[in-house]
Amino acid sequence: MEMELSLSIASFPLDAETAGEMERLIDGEPEECRTLLQHELWQKPFAKGFAVLAYTDSGELVACAAAADLVGVHHYEWSAFVVPDYRRLGLATALADGVQHSLEQRGAESELAAFTENEATDAWLMGLGYNRSFQELQFEAAPLPAYELGGGVEIVPYEEKHLEQLGALLREAFDESVLPVLEHNLADPERQVYVMCRNGNLIATATTSTEEQALWLTALAVSPEIQRSGYGRIFLYWARHLAHEKNLTRVLIEVETENRAWPVYEKAGFSKLYTISYWQRPLQ
Repeated sequence: MEMELSLSIASFPLDAETAGEMERLIDGEPEECRTLLQHELWQKPFAKGFAVLAYTDSGELVACAAAADLVGVHHYEWSAFVVPDYRRLGLATALADGVQHSLEQRGAESELAAFTENEATDAWLMGLGYNRSFQELQFEAAPLPAYELGGGVEIVPYEEKHLEQLGALLREAFDESVLPVLEHNLADPERQVYVMCRNGNLIATATTSTEEQALWLTALAVSPEIQRSGYGRIFLYWARHLAHEKNLTRVLIEVETENRAWPVYEKAGFSKLYTISYWQRPLQ
């Protein structure tokens, strides 16, 4: 028996009913499903993004996609989920088309599709004209009751006096494209930028946020002049200790697979959870 399916698009923040439907749709799915669908942003007041929703003729939600402009620079990351019984009906492609339509309406300048590694998903994305751009490993560690910071070293919340040194460090560690990310992190009240100073000189930085009893560590950077000196590992130990102080259950961080420094995370007590592939194609 054929079944009619309809798509609708809802902007963030989602209303409670829609968010509840999406919660029920992915209930019991692996944690990465929630992460890739930007779960933490669905109902945030200032989140920039949208959901594409697929309903049966009886009003049952059977598939969804979610996209978010994570740092406010018209760059969107999106992912999708279809319940198993509906995966052979072309719903995933319909969701992708809905995402593209909404991206065009919003004037998106670039996009990335984010999915865990899977042969069928990879083939589907390539069929849509996407190419794998890069991959990231997600790491997890338990909170740490105590750690050694080292003489002459302190980690403190960012202050305006740090701006010049911090900008220079990030440009050296990454490139100019990181500066809008820094601006976003400083403006977001749910993110806290920290700096590591040694004898008064800024030598490293990282940003923290809290999500569902997990401390996320992002934008970790160590001055290229002192890399491989153990300061990155100290920052990771510090983050684990901060999670302990905040009574959180774990620390999470994502690292590009091409980043040669990622073994440092394992040395600091982190273990790999899964790999996310990021796919890109020119906007239509």
